[in-house]
Amino acid sequence: MDNYFNRKSSLSQKNHCMKKVFVFAISLLALGSVLAQTKTAKPVAKKSATKGKRVTKKSTSAVKTEFDELVCYEDGPCTFSIHRGDTLVYDVYTAGSQYTMLVIPNKFDAGVVADFNWITTGSVNKKGHVTISAKALQSGKNYLASLPEGDLKLTDASALWLGADNFKDLSKKETPVSFDGGKAETFVSPEEDAVSAPVNYKGKDISLEGFAIQTKPEGEPDRKEIWVLNISSNLLMFKISSNNFTMQLKEVHEKKLSAAPAKKK
Repeated sequence: MDNYFNRKSSLSQKNHCMKKVFVFAISLLALGSVLAQTKTAKPVAKKSATKGKRVTKKSTSAVKTEFDELVCYEDGPCTFSIHRGDTLVYDVYTAGSQYTMLVIPNKFDAGVVADFNWITTGSVNKKGHVTISAKALQSGKNYLASLPEGDLKLTDASALWLGADNFKDLSKKETPVSFDGGKAETFVSPEEDAVSAPVNYKGKDISLEGFAIQTKPEGEPDRKEIWVLNISSNLLMFKISSNNFTMQLKEVHEKKLSAAPAKKK
């Protein structure tokens, strides 16, 4: 009988020890789970935002619509397309004079041709006609800020529109540009290149979206800067500025259609 109770007591002690071990193991697992949950996770590296969006917007219809001529982001800036007969109105400031330059496109096809009439009013009164060839729109890196009167055909220089090669260079952050046959200067894309300017577009006040290139940081002497419309199919310069010259787009007027003749009865 004593042996029976001794064996039972021994088994009870073993079971009690096994229970302790089991409880201890469960406690370790629970503690490990808590520690795993409270451990600080390694933050995911953030990708750098792309600066100066290069947006391509092309009309898919021959019919002129509000969508294909004016593209605006919600509560944000806008871009627009070139339409025949519309009038681009630039304010021009030079040393000792101020005038308005009107640019009336006759034909514009990105990378093919830019054809426009122009006229100035105010302290300077001139007018002319300019045709920019496909070659000039592609590879021209010299630009005319001061246009001569009369008919002008540009084959190796451009005016008002940034050349495609200059645009491509900006992927490397810099490109050579010269004005009116002068010495080429290196224009760079600043760290923050997004710009916008107020423009009245056919009676609607908008914020025109673009990107900037410059020769020097803001505040430095002899600095030149160009603002270009942020749409790769219409690289219109809407602001050009230097020490003694500023040219900036302020309005776009819609072509005024003449009244149709009355039909004969």
